[in-house]
Amino acid sequence: MSDTLGCIGDWISGQRWFSGKGHQPRLRILSEEPLPSDEPGATIRILLVMDDEGHTPTLYQVPIVERSEVQPAERPHLIGRTDEGVYLFDAPHDHAYPRALLKRMAPELYAEIDITATSVLSAEQSNTSIVYSIDGVPSIICKVFRALHHGENPDVTLQSALSNAGSTAVPAFVGELHSEWDDIGQPGGRASGHLAFAQEFMTGADDGWAVALRFAAAGDDFTALARALGEKTAEVHRVLAEVLPTSEPTTADIEAFAASWRDRLAQASTAVPALLERADAIDRVYAGATGARWPRLQRVHGDFHLGQALLVPDRGWVLVDFEGEPLRPMHERDRPDVALRDVAGMLRSFDYAAGSTPGLPPEWAADCRAAFLEGYAAESGSSLDGDRPLLAAFELDKAVYEAIYEALNRPDWLAIPLHGIEQLTADAVGAQSPTES
Repeated sequence: MSDTLGCIGDWISGQRWFSGKGHQPRLRILSEEPLPSDEPGATIRILLVMDDEGHTPTLYQVPIVERSEVQPAERPHLIGRTDEGVYLFDAPHDHAYPRALLKRMAPELYAEIDITATSVLSAEQSNTSIVYSIDGVPSIICKVFRALHHGENPDVTLQSALSNAGSTAVPAFVGELHSEWDDIGQPGGRASGHLAFAQEFMTGADDGWAVALRFAAAGDDFTALARALGEKTAEVHRVLAEVLPTSEPTTADIEAFAASWRDRLAQASTAVPALLERADAIDRVYAGATGARWPRLQRVHGDFHLGQALLVPDRGWVLVDFEGEPLRPMHERDRPDVALRDVAGMLRSFDYAAGSTPGLPPEWAADCRAAFLEGYAAESGSSLDGDRPLLAAFELDKAVYEAIYEALNRPDWLAIPLHGIEQLTADAVGAQSPTES
């Protein structure tokens, strides 16, 4: 195994999903599981590999296919060659693994279909997605998780719950793969989590961010689509509240939310000193939210923006990628939250679409925001007027998060969240001021 591990160690640092950039990986194998293959000459193994180097140890899934020979076309996905002459391939790119994986996740479906081709999406950063064509038509997409965490992955649990409830607001669920591994930090010394899941492929789908940018660039009215997206969002929240547990927020819950907002603001004030001028106004918004009426806590998308919505021909909006905010630990993403977090995320996304489009009138974003809220209120059956203080706090927290990200990664875009923070604090002060006669 050390020879295999050596090949992986030389290869892994060049992968887009490897988060340990800047250090030489120090790997050990926590788990190894065979995946039966129908293809002679192809041996498939699912390896869970821990990188103990760096600030935080990280567990990666590295499925491999072993073969005795290599073809020229396969070399880009070759991990390495062992001293025994065995060639190791990155499994998602080898045609034997996608078939074996789908057969493992959905054996009855696999027996009924004719898989004519498989391909790997090239744009992803943190996972690997495989597209299956059935009778020549892309029909199923399987997400293989690369960085693993203990606990149920909300991308799997939420989408499967919605799909099994009959909702067409998400792709139809096909199957999942779950596993366990050693972890002395967990009860019984074992951890578990999702390795992969498959769902319906949205043929002809258009990314919501790309759609919004096209409308914005042309100066076209996006409000009808924004309203429809608000309706779809409320529908998803309603179904999630029906099929998964909810709870009444306690004082401790509210205090924890407020603490997380203020912790993020403290981090942002270091990364973005300009926020110090607005710190008191931001804190007043947070204080107002803690004393406001709070809805029941429920499962939510958690990282909702235009890029997480697909516009599908003859179907409308379909929501995807329910993994939650990437920087939050899995145990935080896998518990009830406030649905307004998703609403706030989409409102910020409209501002981003407008802010990244030169010359666009400010009314464009304002009209989209209003239409989205109108659609959400209409579908949910209740006005959001009483939720404004809480919604403002969640949107402000999202804008603070954005300010940190842009300051560190895209300073040219920092003006977008800073403008949002200025507007949100000004609106909150205006709402709290007495009306002059």
